[in-house]
Amino acid sequence: MKRLLVAISVLWCTAAWSAPVGMPEGKWWKNSRVVRELALTEAQVDRIEKVFLRVRPTLIDLRADLEKKRLLQESVMDRPNVDTQEAARHIDDVEQARSKLEKTRATMFLEIRQILTPEQWQKARDFQDRARERRRQRFPGLRERASPE
Repeated sequence: MKRLLVAISVLWCTAAWSAPVGMPEGKWWKNSRVVRELALTEAQVDRIEKVFLRVRPTLIDLRADLEKKRLLQESVMDRPNVDTQEAARHIDDVEQARSKLEKTRATMFLEIRQILTPEQWQKARDFQDRARERRRQRFPGLRERASPE
Protein backbone atom coordinates (compact mmCIF):
# COMPACT_ATOMS: atom_id res chain seq x y z
CA MET A 1 0.00 0.00 0.00
CA LYS A 2 2.81 2.40 0.89
CA ARG A 3 4.47 1.78 -2.50
CA LEU A 4 1.19 2.60 -4.24
CA LEU A 5 0.95 5.87 -2.32
CA VAL A 6 4.53 6.73 -3.23
CA ALA A 7 3.81 5.95 -6.91
CA ILE A 8 0.70 8.13 -6.83
CA SER A 9 2.69 10.90 -5.15
CA VAL A 10 5.37 10.69 -7.86
CA LEU A 11 2.70 10.90 -10.56
CA TRP A 12 1.17 13.92 -8.86
CA CYS A 13 4.54 15.65 -8.58
CA THR A 14 5.21 14.93 -12.23
CA ALA A 15 1.86 16.50 -13.02
CA ALA A 16 2.93 19.57 -11.08
CA TRP A 17 5.46 20.25 -13.85
CA SER A 18 2.75 19.98 -16.44
CA ALA A 19 0.50 22.76 -17.54
CA PRO A 20 -2.93 23.43 -16.10
CA VAL A 21 -6.06 22.39 -17.96
CA GLY A 22 -6.15 24.10 -21.33
CA MET A 23 -2.42 24.08 -22.00
CA PRO A 24 -0.21 21.42 -23.56
CA GLU A 25 2.05 19.64 -21.05
CA GLY A 26 5.71 20.15 -20.30
CA LYS A 27 7.90 22.83 -21.88
CA TRP A 28 5.51 22.82 -24.80
CA TRP A 29 6.71 26.13 -26.30
CA LYS A 30 9.98 24.33 -27.18
CA ASN A 31 8.21 21.44 -28.94
CA SER A 32 8.45 22.04 -32.69
CA ARG A 33 5.14 20.29 -33.38
CA VAL A 34 3.31 22.48 -30.85
CA VAL A 35 5.07 25.61 -32.08
CA ARG A 36 3.99 24.78 -35.61
CA GLU A 37 0.43 23.81 -34.64
CA LEU A 38 -0.07 26.97 -32.57
CA ALA A 39 1.82 29.12 -35.09
CA LEU A 40 3.98 30.62 -32.34
CA THR A 41 6.43 33.30 -33.36
CA GLU A 42 10.03 33.33 -32.17
CA ALA A 43 9.22 36.40 -30.10
CA GLN A 44 6.37 34.56 -28.37
CA VAL A 45 8.57 31.53 -27.65
CA ASP A 46 11.24 33.83 -26.20
CA ARG A 47 8.72 35.69 -24.02
CA ILE A 48 7.21 32.44 -22.73
CA GLU A 49 10.68 31.09 -21.96
CA LYS A 50 11.54 34.27 -20.02
CA VAL A 51 8.37 33.98 -17.94
CA PHE A 52 9.12 30.32 -17.21
CA LEU A 53 12.76 30.96 -16.30
CA ARG A 54 11.77 33.81 -14.00
CA VAL A 55 9.16 31.70 -12.15
CA ARG A 56 10.95 28.33 -12.22
CA PRO A 57 13.15 28.88 -9.12
CA THR A 58 10.02 29.70 -7.12
CA LEU A 59 8.28 26.60 -8.46
CA ILE A 60 11.27 24.47 -7.45
CA ASP A 61 11.28 25.94 -3.93
CA LEU A 62 7.53 25.54 -3.52
CA ARG A 63 7.64 21.96 -4.79
CA ALA A 64 10.45 21.14 -2.34
CA ASP A 65 8.51 22.76 0.51
CA LEU A 66 5.45 20.69 -0.38
CA GLU A 67 7.47 17.47 -0.39
CA LYS A 68 9.04 18.28 2.98
CA LYS A 69 5.63 18.94 4.47
CA ARG A 70 4.30 15.71 2.99
CA LEU A 71 7.17 13.81 4.60
CA LEU A 72 6.39 15.34 7.99
CA GLN A 73 2.70 14.57 7.58
CA GLU A 74 3.46 11.00 6.61
CA SER A 75 5.76 10.49 9.60
CA VAL A 76 3.12 11.81 12.00
CA MET A 77 0.36 9.71 10.45
CA ASP A 78 2.50 6.55 10.42
CA ARG A 79 2.97 6.62 14.20
CA PRO A 80 1.22 3.86 16.15
CA ASN A 81 -0.61 6.45 18.29
CA VAL A 82 -1.54 9.33 16.01
CA ASP A 83 -2.12 12.69 17.65
CA THR A 84 -5.10 13.86 15.61
CA GLN A 85 -4.50 17.54 16.33
CA GLU A 86 -0.88 17.32 15.24
CA ALA A 87 -1.89 15.33 12.16
CA ALA A 88 -4.54 17.94 11.32
CA ARG A 89 -1.91 20.70 11.54
CA HIS A 90 0.34 18.79 9.15
CA ILE A 91 -2.56 18.16 6.78
CA ASP A 92 -3.24 21.91 6.77
CA ASP A 93 0.46 22.62 6.16
CA VAL A 94 0.48 20.28 3.16
CA GLU A 95 -2.66 21.81 1.71
CA GLN A 96 -1.32 25.34 2.17
CA ALA A 97 1.94 24.38 0.44
CA ARG A 98 0.01 22.73 -2.39
CA SER A 99 -2.17 25.82 -2.71
CA LYS A 100 0.87 28.12 -2.95
CA LEU A 101 2.39 25.92 -5.65
CA GLU A 102 -0.82 25.75 -7.67
CA LYS A 103 -1.43 29.50 -7.35
CA THR A 104 2.10 30.25 -8.58
CA ARG A 105 1.69 27.85 -11.52
CA ALA A 106 -1.73 29.26 -12.42
CA THR A 107 -0.41 32.83 -12.25
CA MET A 108 2.52 31.88 -14.49
CA PHE A 109 0.19 30.33 -17.05
CA LEU A 110 -2.11 33.33 -16.89
CA GLU A 111 0.90 35.46 -17.80
CA ILE A 112 1.79 33.04 -20.60
CA ARG A 113 -1.79 33.10 -21.84
CA GLN A 114 -1.48 36.87 -22.31
CA ILE A 115 1.36 36.23 -24.76
CA LEU A 116 -0.85 34.05 -26.97
CA THR A 117 -3.52 35.25 -29.33
CA PRO A 118 -7.09 34.06 -28.67
CA GLU A 119 -6.75 31.65 -31.60
CA GLN A 120 -3.49 30.23 -30.25
CA TRP A 121 -5.06 29.84 -26.82
CA GLN A 122 -7.96 27.88 -28.31
CA LYS A 123 -5.56 25.68 -30.27
CA ALA A 124 -3.59 25.07 -27.06
CA ARG A 125 -6.79 24.01 -25.30
CA ASP A 126 -7.68 21.69 -28.20
CA PHE A 127 -4.16 20.23 -28.08
CA GLN A 128 -4.54 19.59 -24.33
CA ASP A 129 -7.95 17.96 -24.83
CA ARG A 130 -6.49 15.55 -27.39
CA ALA A 131 -3.54 14.76 -25.10
CA ARG A 132 -5.89 14.15 -22.17
CA GLU A 133 -8.00 11.78 -24.27
CA ARG A 134 -4.89 9.83 -25.32
CA ARG A 135 -3.89 9.55 -21.62
CA ARG A 136 -7.36 8.29 -20.72
CA GLN A 137 -7.11 5.62 -23.38
CA ARG A 138 -3.62 4.55 -22.29
CA PHE A 139 -4.28 4.74 -18.53
CA PRO A 140 -8.04 4.27 -18.01
CA GLY A 141 -7.79 4.18 -14.20
CA LEU A 142 -5.74 7.38 -13.83
CA ARG A 143 -7.77 10.26 -12.42
CA GLU A 144 -7.33 13.66 -14.08
CA ARG A 145 -6.94 16.85 -12.08
CA ALA A 146 -10.17 18.76 -11.64
CA SER A 147 -10.86 21.39 -14.24
CA PRO A 148 -10.97 24.97 -12.93
CA GLU A 149 -13.65 25.81 -15.46
